[in-house]
Amino acid sequence: MVAVPIVFIFDEPYLVLIRRARHLNRHANQVAFPGGMVEHDESLVEAMFRELEEEIGVSKDRCDLLGELSSTVTGKSNLFVQAFLVRIDRPHFRLNKFEVQDLYLVGLSLFDRISCDEIVLPSGSRTCRFVVDGIVVWGATARILRDSLVKIKQLLEGFKDELSDQPTDQSR
Repeated sequence: MVAVPIVFIFDEPYLVLIRRARHLNRHANQVAFPGGMVEHDESLVEAMFRELEEEIGVSKDRCDLLGELSSTVTGKSNLFVQAFLVRIDRPHFRLNKFEVQDLYLVGLSLFDRISCDEIVLPSGSRTCRFVVDGIVVWGATARILRDSLVKIKQLLEGFKDELSDQPTDQSR
């Protein structure tokens, strides 16, 4: 399972992507969303929040779970991946350098102007990739993003509507 984290910068949504460390056994050096395997008796959501904190240092109390997104299966390792949209409030990142090499913020609106280009892997299987300022997002991450863009926008609109319905403190 993975978190699809969103932060707002000047009221614009930005996706948070990571580059996995080079030495990892699975998906080394790939651009991805924070996430990992479910442990013990965890739910998918509990595991997603644990991984979010372990990998980029964002605790659950600084997040809003906005909804479930699409799922996919990884090509080589054949793992089921469920994605969840999470808004990070007061972003302060602390990367676990054992697992995460880099962190990227990518404006969500950029994906209105670029497409997920189909690629054929050496095995003959097909997937897609986005190329963002020289950064390649491909495979399961790209498919989740491609298949979830409309829902991400809908969930963000619903969240903004919820916030605007809340009373504000006018005494400040």
